[in-house]
Amino acid sequence: MKKKIVLLGDSAVGKTSLIRRYVLDQFDDSYISTIGAKVTMKELTVPTAEEDASLTLTIWDVIGREGYHALHAKAFVGVDGAILVTDLTREETLGSLERYWIPSLFKVVEKVPLVFACNKSDLKGEHRYGPDDLNEIAERYSFGAEGVLPKWLKTSYSTSAKKGENVKKLFEGLGYMLVSADRLTDPLDEFYQNLVARGARDEIDKNTPIGALDSIMMDFCDNFDDSRTAMLILRQEIARAGIDVRNPSKEGVLKAVEYLAEAEYEFKDEETIMTNLERRLDLARAVKE
Repeated sequence: MKKKIVLLGDSAVGKTSLIRRYVLDQFDDSYISTIGAKVTMKELTVPTAEEDASLTLTIWDVIGREGYHALHAKAFVGVDGAILVTDLTREETLGSLERYWIPSLFKVVEKVPLVFACNKSDLKGEHRYGPDDLNEIAERYSFGAEGVLPKWLKTSYSTSAKKGENVKKLFEGLGYMLVSADRLTDPLDEFYQNLVARGARDEIDKNTPIGALDSIMMDFCDNFDDSRTAMLILRQEIARAGIDVRNPSKEGVLKAVEYLAEAEYEFKDEETIMTNLERRLDLARAVKE
């Protein structure tokens, strides 16, 4: 059984660190803002009443900055479940769940199983809210949890990517719900989700650096059948351009467009590359700073 899940939450809440701890059992305290989306695979075994189920998770770690409407919507197509992550030292990361992340996800997919994490439990003296605050939100979105989760698993956890606290339970809880909720999907579901994702482009203000970068990244992805390959190239070239995706500059966006054109020489003919380059340069030049 294969399932696609996504980790959502604001920048620097620890999504990438949680994935790294779960998949590799490692912690890296250097902060690198996720560019586009990073995709990781993890196999696990989920005990059920009948027999153990083998589950392969495709874990998408998307950019944690609001405003990338098109990129987020594209990443949400085909999602089977999600982990929502907040930072116990920043109360605003709690409020953004219901204000931005959950509504954005549910615009694209129907109500899928959710598990919640308030991360950085190891920084006890710096906490700005408590686990009960997150539990209240989790209870409002407990789809697929009723009568499914065993007593030792929940839909909301205090976690520490640094120490590994509750990280395994976080993913296992979602795994239980995904296996129990397994159902035949309508072939039209993904078609509809793609339509919604394309509609998200209408929300982009292309005159802002974030809006222009969002549009350029989506334009680049449209030229690849494999979204994972496109995201990998985007991560490399945007990092090479020195862009801070939380606060990109017009200069950085222009440089990224040039680098993306260079990357396309491995895949496209020169005429197509130049056409793509001019179209993306027009988007970058239109930015008003």
